[in-house]
Amino acid sequence: MRTPRADGEAISNAARIRKAALLSADMLTAARWDGIAPLLADGSTLSPRLHRRLFTEIAEAHGDPATFADGARRLTSMATDGRATAALRAGLAYHLAAFCPAVDRPTLTRLRAAYGEEAVAFALGHINLSAATPPLDLLSEQARQVVEADGWSMLALLADEYRISAAWRSAGWRDMAENGSASLLKGPALALAAAAVDEVAALKEGAGR
Repeated sequence: MRTPRADGEAISNAARIRKAALLSADMLTAARWDGIAPLLADGSTLSPRLHRRLFTEIAEAHGDPATFADGARRLTSMATDGRATAALRAGLAYHLAAFCPAVDRPTLTRLRAAYGEEAVAFALGHINLSAATPPLDLLSEQARQVVEADGWSMLALLADEYRISAAWRSAGWRDMAENGSASLLKGPALALAAAAVDEVAALKEGAGR
């Protein structure tokens, strides 16, 4: 039997997920209201009542994020900076083994300087999932752009796998995925994207306690 406290936590969590999903939704694509575009240029101008109405409009057409499976909920409710972090980690991990299967200390130092210690740690921890791709010089000036673009493409693949409507994805996803690789291997891409999203979400949840 559920306790009132458990019910309250479930309601609170659902509200948090819905609010976060709405903030990151592609509202200009999803909304069906006439004349809503000017208001959506700055979401802070919408009153709580209009936010609720807008959420209802999108959820009725494209599903309620609070009812999605765990992985899909984490992805839809993740803020843009969290998604960017997950994309960088996933993209770096995807390419790491082809670049350098065995990372020596000088290379490790340079990778950390280029991508950050946390992203490199994630990539090393998941190097067994890296794809057998043409090597990308991860220390070149152009490499980070490719890594990030591929990471965003991997998140988009994961959203497709979860059957998350495009309405719940910021329009910026399409822009961020440009300039990536011509193609991605679906298996490694999905596994790494899911692992990166789970790790970033868990870190955020831990920091919020």
